[in-house]
Formats: sequence, C-alpha cells, structure tokens
Amino acid sequence: MQKRQIWSKLAKEIATKEIVVLTGPRQVGKTTTLLWLLEQIKDTNKIYLDLENLADRELFEVKNYNTLIQELQNRGLTTERKMYVALDEIQLLPNLPSITKYLFDHYNIKFFLSGSSSYYIKNRFTESMAGRKIVYEMFPLSFQEFLDFKEVSYALPKNTPWLEKFSDQTYQKLRVQYEEFIEFGGLPQVVLTTDTSRKRRLLEEIFSSYINIDVAALADFKSTKDLRNVIKLLAARIGNKLNVSEIGNIAGLSRITVENYIAFLEQTYLISTVPAYSNSEDVKTRLQKKIYFVDTGIANSNADLSSGSKFENTIRHQLQFLGKLQYFSNRNGEIDFILDDGAKKIALEVKETPTKTDYTTLTKRAAKLRIPTISVIGRQPAANFTNFLWGGLVG
Repeated sequence: MQKRQIWSKLAKEIATKEIVVLTGPRQVGKTTTLLWLLEQIKDTNKIYLDLENLADRELFEVKNYNTLIQELQNRGLTTERKMYVALDEIQLLPNLPSITKYLFDHYNIKFFLSGSSSYYIKNRFTESMAGRKIVYEMFPLSFQEFLDFKEVSYALPKNTPWLEKFSDQTYQKLRVQYEEFIEFGGLPQVVLTTDTSRKRRLLEEIFSSYINIDVAALADFKSTKDLRNVIKLLAARIGNKLNVSEIGNIAGLSRITVENYIAFLEQTYLISTVPAYSNSEDVKTRLQKKIYFVDTGIANSNADLSSGSKFENTIRHQLQFLGKLQYFSNRNGEIDFILDDGAKKIALEVKETPTKTDYTTLTKRAAKLRIPTISVIGRQPAANFTNFLWGGLVG
C-alpha cells in the first residue's frame, strides 16, 4: 500500500476528540485512507461502513438514533470503551449530520467520515457540526507521490527552488514520468495502470461514475446531457477566463443555469477556479476567474486538449499544495499565477518552451505589482536559455 502525504496529518487526529471529515474527488483514495486510519488503531473496537452498501446505509435510516448503538454492538462493538467508526460516501445519507452530532454528544465515539462533495460538507455539516469536526481535503497525487507510486527513487525538493536554473540531469531522469503525469493526471488507480488504453478507459469510467452517482445523489438537474455539454466546454477553455455568458450561448442555457452547474462542478471536485489578483476584494469579486480541472486526466478525457493546456492545468494542480493561487491580468498582459505561500508572493509564468523574453516580461510585470520573487516554469529545454524552473520540480 502506497502512503499519501496527507496520512501523517490524519494519523495525528486519531487521538483527538473531533469528528474527522475527509473530502475530495472520486477515486482519489479516500476509502483506502479510511481503512489505513483504522489499521493504525490498535484497539479492536472499530468498524468501517460503506454507505454505498444498502445494508450499511439502512443502519442509519432510523428515527431513534439510540438504536444505532445496539446495531453497532450487534456488529461486535462495545460501549465500555471508545468506539472508532469510519463511514464512507457520507453524501449519500442526507440525515447523517444530525445522527453523528447526536452520537458524538451522547456517546464515546470517534468518527472518521469521507465524501466526495464539499457542497454536502459545507451546506449540511457546517451549522450542525460547528466545533465538532475538522475537515481535510484530499486531491489527486502530487508529482512526488506519483513517483512514489511508480517506485521511482527520487526525492523532489521539499521547498520548491523558485530561482533554480534548469537542470538537464534531473529532466532526463524524470522526463518520461512527468510527461505521463501531464497526460493522465494523478488518480491513484490510473497511475498504477501501465497500459495507456486502459488508463483512458479508467478515466472514462471514473467520470461516468461521477455523473451517474454524485450528480444523481446531490443534484436535481433536469438534464445531465446539458451538464456534460457544459463540462466539455469548460475543458476546452482550461487556463482561460470563465465567460459564463459565452458558455450559456453556446450550450443554449440561461446564465443562472450555467452558474449553478459551475458551482456544483467546483463543489464536487471536478473543476477548480483561480480568482484574479487585486488588493481590493470588491474588484476581485467582479473580475472573471480562470477555469481549470482538478485532475488533468479527467479534463483530457472530456476534450481534445492542447499540449499547453495540459501542462498549465498540471502546474495549477502542483501549485495548490504550496499555497493560495491567483492570477493577474490587465490591458498590458497577464501573469499566469501569483502564489501566496504564507511568507511571500511569487509571480509565475507557465511556458512549454520558455525564453529569455518570457523571463524579462514577467520581471517587469511583477515589479509593477511589487512582487520581487518570480519564476518561469517550463516543460522542456529551451535553446540558449536556462533561467527557468522545470515543471517536475514544482511542489
């Protein structure tokens, strides 16, 4: 079993009182993580329940929550010491927040919950579970995790060396793996599959599960066909500003319908948006966001993406582990990403084959925003220019 970087943080939660909620995209490894957490608990007073399993779900479809304790005892647990209960796919049970709140308040139970929708967590859990939960988000593999899963023995820098020049030695060692990462993304099951045609088939099946299970369980959209059409239009616009009116006109849908679709897609971890950079919050909310997909492989299975779009989407994925992302744009040009890592801001330009001109332009634009740290991120070697960071070293 390959470990995820988030596991060390989650392991520390075993000894805490709060309910641990793990959320993220489909097939990202949440179930494996729940099972791993239970394995770390030496006490045998523990149980894993999958709410996709009707028998497990029916256990919680009761009006008298106290009867649940008897059912848990029937499954081998005891109330004489702390119980550890892991529940998977919680978005399938609308009344679960009130159940877990009641059991948390009246019994000695440590809950570990997982679900694939931040919409469910934020809208159904927030009010009833205030002060009782801690939420972790789990995403597709980072490139370091990708290498670990591939059993490639290489430790990427823990702190991204923004000012490091291109290293041909590192590039040659990891180029093939990074190109695969760009093409197929970081969903564990896809990463561990070696056959490329099988990888594509798996991505299609994962996306179909998203439509047939998550959409059906969490939304009441009249037409999944319209939703899928919007998804394809969004995939074709990766790295571009999100023009809701344009998408609505092409899809034949109202603006509010498209906005509802986009909000749902973001809250169920299919897409991700990057806001514009501004010192004014009012200005920031008025400016268009840029559109990306949470996993490049899923995006690639929904549109014939350009090489540059795949690379930029992959870089956004890598950067999200490092801090808060924004972009800058005005009449004179654009900065692809501005990363705030909590200590400083870094202006970043993403180019497949970077040039000295790209570096000079980024320097000038960043200087106007008073951002001293910059880096051009490149995908492949450039003739007579090495002052850029290879994408494989990001994050």
